Amino acid sequence: MTENRKVELIKKISEDIIRLSVKDKPGRAMSEHEKSIELLARAMCDFSVMYLSPQTDHDEILKGTLSKVKIAFNTIEQSKKHSIVIKRV
Repeated sequence: MTENRKVELIKKISEDIIRLSVKDKPGRAMSEHEKSIELLARAMCDFSVMYLSPQTDHDEILKGTLSKVKIAFNTIEQSKKHSIVIKRV
C-alpha cells in the first residue's frame, strides 16, 4: 500500500467517525468524550487533506488542526476533573 493510499484511508476512516458522531440521536446528548473524539477525527481529516493537497494553505490548516486538538485535550481534562468525588468523613 502506497503512502498516499494510507493517508486516503486515514481520511476515509476519520470522515466515517465524524459521520457517526454527528448522526441524530433523539433524546441523547453527546458526552464530552464523544465531542473530543469528533474533534480529533476532524483534526485527522484536516491533516490528511493537507498531506494529500500540497497546494492548500498549510498554515491555516495547521492552526485549525492545532485548535481542535487543544480543545479536545481540554475537554477530556475537564471531564476527568469533574468525575473526582471528595467525601468528608
